[in-house]
Amino acid sequence: MLHADTPLQRFKLVDTTEPDRAREEIGRIFCPHFLDPLGRRPEGFHARHNHAPGSGYSVNFVSYGASVEIDPGALNAFFLLQIPLKGSARVRCGTSLTEVEAGRFASLLSPTLPTRMTWNRGCEKLILLIERQAMEAQLASLVHRPKGTVEFETGIDLTSPAGRALARHAELVLSAAEDPASAPPAYLALLRDGLTTLMLSGFPHSGSAALNQPQLLPAPAAVRRAEEFIEAHAGEAIAMADIAVAAGVPLRSLQEAFKRFRGQTLSEAILSTRLDQFHRRLKNPPPGASVADIAFDCGFGHLGRAASAYQARFGEAPSRTLRHHR
Repeated sequence: MLHADTPLQRFKLVDTTEPDRAREEIGRIFCPHFLDPLGRRPEGFHARHNHAPGSGYSVNFVSYGASVEIDPGALNAFFLLQIPLKGSARVRCGTSLTEVEAGRFASLLSPTLPTRMTWNRGCEKLILLIERQAMEAQLASLVHRPKGTVEFETGIDLTSPAGRALARHAELVLSAAEDPASAPPAYLALLRDGLTTLMLSGFPHSGSAALNQPQLLPAPAAVRRAEEFIEAHAGEAIAMADIAVAAGVPLRSLQEAFKRFRGQTLSEAILSTRLDQFHRRLKNPPPGASVADIAFDCGFGHLGRAASAYQARFGEAPSRTLRHHR
């Protein structure tokens, strides 16, 4: 369940009742666009845009109060995942027309397709902007081919298994954006890669055929190379693509190999390595270091989830391990 309150209130960039000012200021954040309130006297127009930047993406909250028509044309440089938190909208992207509604349907806009939208009165959206280069690079890494254009089908059914998974991941991205000081780069990189991989694997797009082709399973040696790379860089902002390059195989093949030879996903392997490092450092802590300090140094971005995973793995809370080795 996404936030009931207004997200990202600490990151307010636009707050105006003037359509021309809203058009100019929001255009600087996203891209130049036409913004026209509907009706002769657009009562209730109040544009709000909260914006938290990330590496290869940004997290945004946008609302207009009144009904508006928005025409950005082709976005060119980025994808937009728009999840309605309240209300509804009509979204046309390319030749596809999608009716989006809070809790039911979201939209995913592709940069190469012209877009036009009508937001109904009271519509509020969580918008994840993903840079085009990051999405295309992730697909290229998955299929081990040169980067190319990616165009998604626009509608996202939030009640489907993939849609529910995407909404949960969007909540994680939003939570990290709300408190950036507590989210180290390693965790943010994992969130970004998880988001693009979930989109590419869970929803139809122009590269789906290549992604769905059978992959040759790499030898266990590739898995060992990946594990060595993860061990050496677990606390850093490594991308899934970095691990595949180190292993010398396509990312999708590496993911399948981890399931076959290790009985876990690549993400689970990264988590396991970070937990091992967390455990070792708690047993030999730097002077004055807290559990949070050590957790973040090991690449964890959320202390509560790190502590829960640690408890499940080692049978005690990380604070107890640290106390025993002071």
